[in-house]
Amino acid sequence: MGELLSTASSCLGWPYRRWALLTTVDATTLQSNSMNWRGNMITHFFRQLESFAATDARLSDDHRSISYQDLLLAIDAMANELQRRGSQRLALLADNSLDWLICDLAALKLGLTVVPIPAFFTNAQRQAVFADAEIDTIITDNGAIERIRATATPHAAAKITYTSGSTGEPKGVCLSAEHLLETVRAIAQQLPDKLSQRHLCCLPLAVLLENIAGAWLALYLGASIHLPSLTSLGYQRSNQMDATLFFAELRSFKAHSVIAIPALAELLLQGCEQGALNAEQFRFIAVGGATVAPHILERAAQLKLPLYEGYGLSECGSVVALNTPTAHKQGSVGRPLPHQQVRVVNGQIYTAGPYMMGYLNHPTPTSDAIWHATGDLGTIDADGYLSVTGRASNLIITSYGRNISPEWIETLAQAFHCWSQFMVVGDAQAQPIALITPSTEATSALIEAAIQALNQHLPDYAQLAGWLPTKEPFSQENQLLTYNNRFRRKAILKTYAQAISQFYGDTHGILSRVM
Repeated sequence: MGELLSTASSCLGWPYRRWALLTTVDATTLQSNSMNWRGNMITHFFRQLESFAATDARLSDDHRSISYQDLLLAIDAMANELQRRGSQRLALLADNSLDWLICDLAALKLGLTVVPIPAFFTNAQRQAVFADAEIDTIITDNGAIERIRATATPHAAAKITYTSGSTGEPKGVCLSAEHLLETVRAIAQQLPDKLSQRHLCCLPLAVLLENIAGAWLALYLGASIHLPSLTSLGYQRSNQMDATLFFAELRSFKAHSVIAIPALAELLLQGCEQGALNAEQFRFIAVGGATVAPHILERAAQLKLPLYEGYGLSECGSVVALNTPTAHKQGSVGRPLPHQQVRVVNGQIYTAGPYMMGYLNHPTPTSDAIWHATGDLGTIDADGYLSVTGRASNLIITSYGRNISPEWIETLAQAFHCWSQFMVVGDAQAQPIALITPSTEATSALIEAAIQALNQHLPDYAQLAGWLPTKEPFSQENQLLTYNNRFRRKAILKTYAQAISQFYGDTHGILSRVM
């Protein structure tokens, strides 16, 4: 794609009630009010961009700054090139940049399928995605286009987004353009006019939350957008940040809005507390992607940092509920967006509204059910605010928003003989750790070496930061194993809560989550 982007550049210069139901309008009203919009969403979206062509808003990355008019020209140039090459399914394997956004929007305009590839995926995960999604074209940094197979069969999905590999083999969530643009419009409807005129993309664009609720939303609102590379932002690995570089980008661009995961929210708080950042600079900071500790929200309120917690999932097109400056309740994830309905049944959260087309290459249920189980547990209060209290599954979500199935790592660990029991913990922490019952002759040194070897088989976000020895083996007698010898995970977490908290330096967080 090098020659193409050179050409394009020249054109540029997110109290329990058994059947709690939350809805602002019923499904019929939603459909009626949105028919015109849904009839031609892509055209409407690009006309919205055209309306900002003569404004002073700019889009920039590490290398250049362009106007909305320049952006539209570059999108057309890229669309022409992709059409000429006959591409149908594109893998975007690139760092944050204007090039990334231009390719994404050109594919949207042409009705092609985009598959963003997170940088933290291992090579094996990437290859699995290329095969699963039948990618015919890979777009990488520095504008390189590579055809890797004959033109694939067109797919109805505008975007196929893969999770961060909770089982080692990510599943592709197929999303339509209509669904994604409906999400953009719904968020925009809930935000005050001109809330943010300068948005800084702080998460990888390959993460659906930043792609849709960050970049696309900012475009729809005509804001200036800065897309620095992840290195410029201070990312050293997928779960390590250079705070100095991060703060410098925020100050330099004078960002009004960012989307943050809890780990970045913590950095923002530290920056404000240390005087490296001014809380008054910010107008809207949306935080989600993982559990947000109460102390983060409390500190933000004390600093008057406009931090708003939200909730969503890829299957619903990213955002489902969101706190906003005009509708905010601390400790909740906000009210559902107008295009979504939410209810809680027997403690589990269900949604109704735009939903994924299915998981790629997985059987799609034939049920006509309107309500979809999220797998999350929660409550809805009398004012309609949703709170998320946990997950129905064992999935660990790190403080960097990475999904990890503990069973995945535990299965790999069975290849080593220096432990007889091995359970992964670390929800809402930067890295997981293991609770280990050592084998009879195992030493600490042998266990450390085995963990290092195990980490070589894991992507960096899932690598173990350490281990803790069990007081005694898990058993049915101490009620830490089920009758079929499976871990009673909640009971184990409660038993070892203090030790886990001490390991992470958190004196209250783990206890509050499991008791």
